Amino acid sequence: MKYLIDTSALVRIWRNEVDPVWRDVAGRGLIMISEPVLAETLVSASAKQYAVLEEELRETYPYAGVPDNIWDFVAVVRRELVPHSAHQGLGVVDLIIAATAIRQRLTVLHEDGDFETVARFVPQLRQRRISAGPE
Repeated sequence: MKYLIDTSALVRIWRNEVDPVWRDVAGRGLIMISEPVLAETLVSASAKQYAVLEEELRETYPYAGVPDNIWDFVAVVRRELVPHSAHQGLGVVDLIIAATAIRQRLTVLHEDGDFETVARFVPQLRQRRISAGPE
């Protein structure tokens, strides 16, 4: 199984707050990263650390590009949530990550209940909490 990491899971890996087996999973290239997560993560880096941290992330996690026309697919996901009043807590970055994971057949790796909510109403989304350990 290949994963698309969310910032909530990435932070927990950095802080060593997860089962160490996740580092092995990442080392085998099974956890991918996308531009929205890079942007969210790097916003807290100092100017001196920025390039080094970005390079480290890109070396550790294979890059999953955001598909063309992702906004059309984001709109589809968002509209699926509306009839269930499940659209209000989901941020733009999470919508892009969810849509990217669905389009690329990846499992979102997270520690964020919003992805569980999306998966309830958009069954194409596969998701896994990092605290649950790998499958």
